[in-house]
Amino acid sequence: MSSTPNNDRYGRAFPALAAVAVLLTAFITVLTGNILREDGLTAIDPEISGWAAEHRTDTLTAIARVATTLGDTLTLTIITALVCAALIWRGHRRDATLVAATGIGAAVLTFVGKRLVGRSRPPTADRLAFESSLSYPSGHSLGSMAVIGIIAVALVPRLHRTVTRLAAIVAAMILVVAVGSSRVYLGVHWPTDVLAGWAIGALWVIICLGAYTYPNHRWKTHSMNTPAPRDGALTNAGPREPGARDAESS
Repeated sequence: MSSTPNNDRYGRAFPALAAVAVLLTAFITVLTGNILREDGLTAIDPEISGWAAEHRTDTLTAIARVATTLGDTLTLTIITALVCAALIWRGHRRDATLVAATGIGAAVLTFVGKRLVGRSRPPTADRLAFESSLSYPSGHSLGSMAVIGIIAVALVPRLHRTVTRLAAIVAAMILVVAVGSSRVYLGVHWPTDVLAGWAIGALWVIICLGAYTYPNHRWKTHSMNTPAPRDGALTNAGPREPGARDAESS
């Protein structure tokens, strides 16, 4: 099995992926501006957070704690390490590099983003979990979107049955949504923190996927567009000297 089974597929999808990346970039830019100015979409934060706090139950709290644990740094690091080890063991080193680079990059983006924006978390009285870092973007949301997303990209196409592929995609989506939603439910993030985490994580997956597949796609495209030499032509020969044909035939 090839270690790069999806290059052609994603190569053909470059225009669509580029369009999505542009939209995500625009959304992140607008949302970050709203956060800094405390206007726009930030108006939804107190309403949604308040509604979530009012509808807490013991069962939902237990589920939220499990979901948030699945998206923390330790769990995502373990998942990334296990997937990378499995890919390397199967001989897919480039795919393992892709997964590892995406995970590490997500952690860096979270660290830098929090310090650039410097947004405070929701009031302590509303929290069901302890968090000491800054709020924007949600690291759980960004990390789960990036790590689970890139793992899905690397592994789902290798599943043979369509039903299995669809089930894996749905499971990945549910996990990412559950992790982000749990952060709002537990009162440790504003909803816009989670939206930003999802958007930045998705954009980072597209960037990493593009960097991974583009060189091979470009080489194949160049090869297809290069005209084949004519029959009998010497591909490495230079221009023939005048009279060379006569000399050869004499």
